[in-house]
Amino acid sequence: MTHGEPPGGKAEILKMACGAENYGLCRGVAQTGSGMRESIGRQENKMEKELEIENGILTYLVDSGGAKVLSCKVHGSRITVPEEIANQPVTGLDKKAFLSAKALKEVRLPGTIGEIGDFAFAYCSNLESIWLPGHEISMGRGIFKDCHLLSAVYPTEADGSFDVQTGRLLGAVPVKLEVDYLFTPQQAGTAQWLLRFDDKLREFLARPDEDGFVKMVYCGEEDIVANVEYYLLERKREKARLCFLRLMNDRGLSEELREQLSGYLAAHTKGCESEAAWEVVFKEHGNEQAYYAAFTEAGCLTEENCDDILTQMGESFPEMKAYLMRYRAENMGEADFFAALSLD
Repeated sequence: MTHGEPPGGKAEILKMACGAENYGLCRGVAQTGSGMRESIGRQENKMEKELEIENGILTYLVDSGGAKVLSCKVHGSRITVPEEIANQPVTGLDKKAFLSAKALKEVRLPGTIGEIGDFAFAYCSNLESIWLPGHEISMGRGIFKDCHLLSAVYPTEADGSFDVQTGRLLGAVPVKLEVDYLFTPQQAGTAQWLLRFDDKLREFLARPDEDGFVKMVYCGEEDIVANVEYYLLERKREKARLCFLRLMNDRGLSEELREQLSGYLAAHTKGCESEAAWEVVFKEHGNEQAYYAAFTEAGCLTEENCDDILTQMGESFPEMKAYLMRYRAENMGEADFFAALSLD
């Protein structure tokens, strides 16, 4: 028995419980009980928790640096991540936080975000737009992998303001141009960034359409979905989409590049071997006048193809059909515009 400790005291109980050989270890543990309680408390604070928000349930973790969103169960098309969770700033999104959230179309991230993990929004096949802070953010790999509908990434200032043109151009970087070094929200829209964007756009347009095609073979047969003809058509449409994008968001656009983009569209209009430019306008943006304006300004509507275009439109998008007819009357010497207003 230890001197000064009564029979049946704590020391004797520890010896009986732990064995004489482990007594020293157990005694040290007992003496640091308050420290253990603090450690356990810290572990409890690091446990994953859930927070219900509009259109979703966030799973998060709080540590000394703030709150990190680990995942989100999405049950709506729009998600706004709060600035604070459990009185802590939301500082990051973990890897795969919104992975394959098919319902998601729009995301707004708070200005407190400083890190977005790998594949955070990968396979969100309906994601169209996202608002994120305009300051420097640590970006993971493949954040928007296979987000084919993504059209805008808006860098947002502290007061909530954002530039639409910058957002549209930045949105093309991860999916259409597929270049990580240009995905810099804090630099997007600056003169230097626009020059680098345009250099990459020129490179993309000059790349052979078959570049990057890989046959998928299963059991010795080529996958019918991945045939080269479809791939080539889609590459031409992708180039046309980028041409329209830059012409319609023309801040800092040089006349030389403007002519190159317009020339590409005019070479892929109705009546050409590839009609990619007209297909993008009619099939993807059928009722958006801005696209018809860019189409005509690029010289894509000609005397040779105008009748065919109007015939193909039929009764679809009557206001856009009237717009083209008006353009023909004003620019191609159409004598009797009002007589041609039949939308048949």
